[in-house]
Amino acid sequence: MKAITTMELEIGLYDWSALPCRKCPSAAHVPGDLLRMARARTLEEAEPHGIDFHVIQDSWTTKTAVPVARVLMAGLADRGISPSARHRFLEFLSSLTVVDDEGIAEECRKEVRAGTWALYEEVLSGRAKGTAAYAYWLLQDVGDGSGAAGATAGGGAAPVAGGRL
Repeated sequence: MKAITTMELEIGLYDWSALPCRKCPSAAHVPGDLLRMARARTLEEAEPHGIDFHVIQDSWTTKTAVPVARVLMAGLADRGISPSARHRFLEFLSSLTVVDDEGIAEECRKEVRAGTWALYEEVLSGRAKGTAAYAYWLLQDVGDGSGAAGATAGGGAAPVAGGRL
């Protein structure tokens, strides 16, 4: 019997067919793409094809962003996720925390704050500098929730250009 992952457990908490998608009738397809990203071994395989422009387009999003943020944070707890997938998870999370809808952005930041231990682990792991930079930037962006976030709070540019590791 295959053990369930933290991501699969988190995915199972939501009725994805009842959540909105920017391009499709519902977000029912999003869990499959999240799991595909988690299994990826390269940056190209980990591209968020079924999420990008569906959950978020530029900085416009839907409330589906919050469950996606929760699933991505749960995925970071899985040590079996490749460095490339971790990079894409953090890259996507960094987009969700600065969307135009401040209510959704704050809910996503709250989910990231709840998993700051995973971000610290990523920064200190030594796996990949670019991935560590995204984790560090997220730590700076989300702060402690008191309004005293780091220097890039308010949506500064992420420190890694071009999504490279």
